[in-house]
Amino acid sequence: MNTSTISAGRTAQVQAVTLRADARQLSDRIARRAGHALLAWSRRRDEQRTHSATAERRWNEQAAARLQAAEFQRVTLMAQPLI
Repeated sequence: MNTSTISAGRTAQVQAVTLRADARQLSDRIARRAGHALLAWSRRRDEQRTHSATAERRWNEQAAARLQAAEFQRVTLMAQPLI
């Protein structure tokens, strides 16, 4: 029996199994990194959205306060002759 042929066949199988395991690990690492990158991007987008929504809400509140003050002044000026 030729033992070198058997050893060569097993070595090729071991190498193939090792390569598949390495490829699977690489695929898992790439997927994990892509997932982390997407999560970081999503969090940054949420922070930007939150900041812009806060700024818009603040601007709307200030505009409403200005309109309310202007309306109060208008009504006060109209009611002065009645007093």
